[in-house]
Amino acid sequence: MTYKEKFEASEYRAHYKNIATKILREMTLLRSLVENSPIAPRRWIWELIQNAKDVHQHDGVKIIIDYYKNSESSYISFKHNGKPFTADNIRFLIEQISSKDRDKDTDGKPKTTGKFGTGFLTTHLLSEKVLVKGIAKEPELDYRKFELELDRSGFQLDEITDSVQMSKDSVQDLDIRPIYKEYEEGKFNTSFNYYLTDEIGHSVAEKGLTDLKKCLPYTFVFVEELKKVKVEHSGLLYSNATEYTEIAPNIKALDIRIKEGSGETPWKSLTFAILNKNLTTIAIPIKIENDKIEIIQIDENVPKLFCDFPLIGTEIFSFPVIINNPNFNPTDPRDGVYLTVSQRENPLAEDNKQYVKEAVDLYFELLEFASEKHWDNLHLLAQIKPIFNCPNWISESWFKANVLNPIRNKLLDISIVRTADEDLQAIRHDNKKYIWFPTSTKAKYRNELWELANYWFPYRLPKESDVELWNKLIWKDCGKLTSEQLAAFVENKGSLIELQKVLKDIEPTEWLVQFYDFMEVEDEEFDSIINKRAIFPNQHGNFVKKGKLYKDSGDIEDSFKDILSELGNDIREILLDEDIDFEIGEDRVLDNSYIIKEIISEVNSKANDREIAKNYRPAFKKLLLWFQDKPEKAKELFPTLYRNKHLLYDDEEILDNIKKAEQLNDLLTDLNIKDISQIRSIIEDSKSSSNTVIPVTEQILLNMGISSVEEWEEAIKDKNLAALYSHESTPTTDMFVYVQGLIEKAKTNVISVLESNDEYDLENLDLTTAPTVLAGILKEGKEISIVVRPAYNNEVIIYYGSERDILDYEVSELWIDDGIDPRQISLGHILKSANIVKFPV
Repeated sequence: MTYKEKFEASEYRAHYKNIATKILREMTLLRSLVENSPIAPRRWIWELIQNAKDVHQHDGVKIIIDYYKNSESSYISFKHNGKPFTADNIRFLIEQISSKDRDKDTDGKPKTTGKFGTGFLTTHLLSEKVLVKGIAKEPELDYRKFELELDRSGFQLDEITDSVQMSKDSVQDLDIRPIYKEYEEGKFNTSFNYYLTDEIGHSVAEKGLTDLKKCLPYTFVFVEELKKVKVEHSGLLYSNATEYTEIAPNIKALDIRIKEGSGETPWKSLTFAILNKNLTTIAIPIKIENDKIEIIQIDENVPKLFCDFPLIGTEIFSFPVIINNPNFNPTDPRDGVYLTVSQRENPLAEDNKQYVKEAVDLYFELLEFASEKHWDNLHLLAQIKPIFNCPNWISESWFKANVLNPIRNKLLDISIVRTADEDLQAIRHDNKKYIWFPTSTKAKYRNELWELANYWFPYRLPKESDVELWNKLIWKDCGKLTSEQLAAFVENKGSLIELQKVLKDIEPTEWLVQFYDFMEVEDEEFDSIINKRAIFPNQHGNFVKKGKLYKDSGDIEDSFKDILSELGNDIREILLDEDIDFEIGEDRVLDNSYIIKEIISEVNSKANDREIAKNYRPAFKKLLLWFQDKPEKAKELFPTLYRNKHLLYDDEEILDNIKKAEQLNDLLTDLNIKDISQIRSIIEDSKSSSNTVIPVTEQILLNMGISSVEEWEEAIKDKNLAALYSHESTPTTDMFVYVQGLIEKAKTNVISVLESNDEYDLENLDLTTAPTVLAGILKEGKEISIVVRPAYNNEVIIYYGSERDILDYEVSELWIDDGIDPRQISLGHILKSANIVKFPV
């Protein structure tokens, strides 16, 4: 043998050793991945489809896939209608040499996606032996049928080398085989048959077919050469309609048709919204019905990046839509595209990053249009998150700066949240948080938080059915509604009145009790929140901190609270609202005995100094009225004060009473009457006379609104009144005190009702016009006056000239308090109740 022959023999051995080494290395890696990798078992179907696409005929790619499984014989069969094999194709298939090139057509698209390289070895995860059936054809040669077994089952280099040689030997006689005259272009002339011999093969087959069902519709969207795929065993037939519908100038809809079953089974459609920029395409499934477009959820197992075909493993790439570019430069396992940052120049990675940036621009265009047209399920366009534990093909910093942050910033200011009141709002307004997303550790608590907030601001909450969806999407710039945040909102309102203004269909105290109960169960920081925030109403309805409050035992009389307040000790400030059922501590309860002690202490400290006592005349009057109304109880609860109740009158009142006593004594002398009982007899006798006069009582004074001796003396000058009431019936000081208290009570009750009515503005309330007149009130922006009268015996007498003038000449209203329902009295009510059918004008 010559040196030349030895060199050639050595080269031949080296070539086959290299082939065997590469195949064995790849098979060893695949064998180690097949049971543990989530990616490798899914690749085989896409390697077969993309190889079929690379040899498509003029009428496009048609494929038939069959999976047959039983106890005796199981297989996967893959057939396509592509071009015949060339001699190079057969050799590359045997030697596992890739014929893939990156040559591009006139549109800039690569002519092939992949061809028999290492990617094809992933199909051997089904079976390490595959039978290939096909047609060979060279331009100058005849058609020849062939069958070829590829055996990758060896574990040694010699075994792989021998199997490669056997495969080559099996087609060496192609020239002497019969010419295949029945060849028809477009028929299913090529098939790959994998015999499944173990459970791993079945598992790989099923994982690949599952992936096919999820990803094939997207592949139809991106690969126009793909026309039909039939999955024989399941009766599924996929077809590319190739008819676009324009939604907007750069937004089109494409239907992918699917039929399940044979015969007259109707076609179903999956519709995709598609946008293009250069060769970059984004797609998202939609549903169009009655001119309304609804976005459909993308299955989480669908890769987000396609290089015409799915790049299995790019599910980790967080993006709201699917991105395709046929020029992506994928990793060798086709599980990603390089998006890395390096100090060295890397044109392939830079190209990939440019395609992703184009996809971001297309996404913004889709987002703006979908928001403007109020597409349903807009939250699905917000599905983007940071990528943790980034694979080696992604730079985390690049992703944040160029994808995540720009998209999230866009999402904040575009109307994308369907609110609880069925409006569409942006996450923030004027750079401030607007939508509040219920946030808690459990879905149950998030729902309860939503229900509480829905009474208050439904226009700033996501739709109830979207709460869980948004909970998975929101980030730090979004408004997170927690127990703490809701407590801050309550504190900011300041009072029950202000809270009532914003709550719908629920009383504020009822809502607060529900909120307290919720926090106690849901929030570990419950104690911190309730001690830090002023969220508990006192008996004035103002919110204060829990530490400043005591619980009302329930036996405290309201009149005592009033008296103590007039004495400068407003006990309602520190008493929890009686409608709030909340434990604030066993030792923090106040009862009636405590209040009585406080009243006694306050009175003793203030009544001893006559100058100081003048300032507390209203309190003393109220206490005296209570003594008069309940004398026995007064003796029991306030024995000393009751015995010395004269101390509760100031000097002016005492002198006034002495004066009245002297006047009464003079009257008795003038009438030659020894005691008051005789006056009573005279009055009783006069009842039967025709000129009956009525003795003056506290109730009569109350009906007339007269609260002083001077007012009574002025009133009795009126001839009509003088004829009705006895001149000798002189009211006592206690009677006037009683009347004053009830008039004040009526005014207080009416003012309280007016303050709770949005029609009335009492900011400039004037109480000085007359004892029973409220002036300076605005109603719907116009000033009015209100005459207030007690009507505790269901009767009112209009005596004051000032009252009559106000009711006659000014814009005014008449209000009464009957002890049950303070209310306005209309002219119609007066006419009906007094049976007035005519009157002078």
